[in-house]
Amino acid sequence: MITKNTDPYKLKKCVACKKDIALGDRYFAYPLSLQQMCLPCAQKEIPKIIESLQKDLDKIIKEQQQQQQAG
Repeated sequence: MITKNTDPYKLKKCVACKKDIALGDRYFAYPLSLQQMCLPCAQKEIPKIIESLQKDLDKIIKEQQQQQQAG
């Protein structure tokens, strides 16, 4: 989720590059997460995250298929 930093009392930092996210700058945050990433880092990291999640999903599907064949 892309959000704009509008809280002047709360310092936000990119978890990837550790730079401050300035007031008024847009940033990426996972839903229900306290981790924020600046947009340039998010552009690099999101494809890696998607790939990892796809691998996990493939494992789940494979396990379910094996359970259906066994049971």
